[in-house]
Amino acid sequence: MKIEQVLRKFAYPIGILFPWLLTPIAFLITDYLPKTNVPLLYIVMVVFIAINVTVELAIINALSSFFAFSFFFAEPYGSIMIHQDEDLLTILLFLLTSVIVGYMATKHKQNVQKIRVREFMTDIELELLEKLPKALDTDDVINAMRDALEPWKENCVLITRDVNWATHPMIRRMTHLRKTYLEELLELRITPEISLQIPELEQEHDVFFLHNSQQVIGLLKISIENIQYLPKDIFLLLLHQVNISLERTRLSADLEKEKIAKENELLRSALLSSVSHDFRTPLTTMIGATSTVIEFGEHLDKQQTRELLDTVLEEAQRLNRYTQNLLDMTRLGFGQLQLERDWVGVEEIISVVKKRLKPLLIHNDVRADINPHLPSLYIQAALIEQALFNIIDNAIKFSPSGAYIEVTCVKENDAIIISVCDQGPGVPEGEREKVFERFHTAEKGDRRRSGSGLGLTICRGMIMAHGGSVSIHPNPKRTADRINPGCCVRVEIPIEANLGASDKNPDSPSSHSAAE
Repeated sequence: MKIEQVLRKFAYPIGILFPWLLTPIAFLITDYLPKTNVPLLYIVMVVFIAINVTVELAIINALSSFFAFSFFFAEPYGSIMIHQDEDLLTILLFLLTSVIVGYMATKHKQNVQKIRVREFMTDIELELLEKLPKALDTDDVINAMRDALEPWKENCVLITRDVNWATHPMIRRMTHLRKTYLEELLELRITPEISLQIPELEQEHDVFFLHNSQQVIGLLKISIENIQYLPKDIFLLLLHQVNISLERTRLSADLEKEKIAKENELLRSALLSSVSHDFRTPLTTMIGATSTVIEFGEHLDKQQTRELLDTVLEEAQRLNRYTQNLLDMTRLGFGQLQLERDWVGVEEIISVVKKRLKPLLIHNDVRADINPHLPSLYIQAALIEQALFNIIDNAIKFSPSGAYIEVTCVKENDAIIISVCDQGPGVPEGEREKVFERFHTAEKGDRRRSGSGLGLTICRGMIMAHGGSVSIHPNPKRTADRINPGCCVRVEIPIEANLGASDKNPDSPSSHSAAE
């Protein structure tokens, strides 16, 4: 227990009895020093009491010291009666000096404590002002305020809807009616009329409001009289800063909601536009081809009929791809993509993709360069195949006639890198991230086929579902060509990402060593 706590606990007994207990020491001093120095000993004690306890107790101690000095050191000894004017003057001066020195010491102590508390409050203010700009929502602001009030948690309580504030000692001492009033204040909606009444409500219910321009977020009940030297101006400034931050986070949340609503509306419009255009075009072609066969079939030779039916098949396959892209986008958007992984070789995946691309490779070709020593991938093969199909299909759309698409597969660290490079017009640096946005379609280049703007979006979603990444870079082999510099889509797929022991590749060295 600290000295100050002991003195406060036994304040009055110490103040009264300590001068009498100190008298033996005073007698020892008189053997070496004049009797006139004895009052200095008592004054030291009075100053000590004044600094460590209160000025009231210092005055009591001074009076007790006065009687002790009169009883033991002023004639007649053994009596508080004083006969000599010199002793009377000494004692009166002692009493006056003790009271003045005790009062000044106490005042000095209070000033020092005020300065310390103010410095402490300033530190808390700076810390809070550092946290508030970083607050992203209302909870962050309230938590920052709660942290700032931690030093006074016994004498204050922050009342919010999501915290059980009724168990705080300050609240338990309140009547049920006053608790009900606090609950009603928490539900207040801020209107211009209520805003004007806030100072009156704060005074009536002895609370401070934490609010934005729409509603009350919380109430702060604080026992200021129990917190010594609390600078009210700094405290009110803290509350003001918190209320400003609460309004800022509300505005940010409203802007975010408005932004999301606008984005949803834009996506809805883009989807309708995409569906109406990308579905209508192949349907029109199919209707035209089938109606021609039906109406003029007798006048068409076998080759013409075959060409018309091939057109119908090609457009039907195109519709199927659009439909699959829309379904994949929906599954990715709602987080319903469940991976059914298995070990698959990279060469097998590329082979399947090339077979699917055959109907599209009318004027172009795909050249694959695959390292024969690549390990297998623990993936859902169908999704990776669809992702690579979308990437190569996109490369074909933008490649000039006669150009080839180069696919290379290598191992870097713990991942397989699949690069798809074309010889098209390339993608400007500012567009390289935008091409992965839903319904984003390029405005440049030789687009021989239309698209929904979903292919690369779905591709990135499928690759990221496997813990990988997709990015676009310039084609390093065509940097000198300013017309068709081309671009490379880099796909990075981890070899063994987030696998348990039972999922490890049975052909990998680590599996063999574990088995041994």
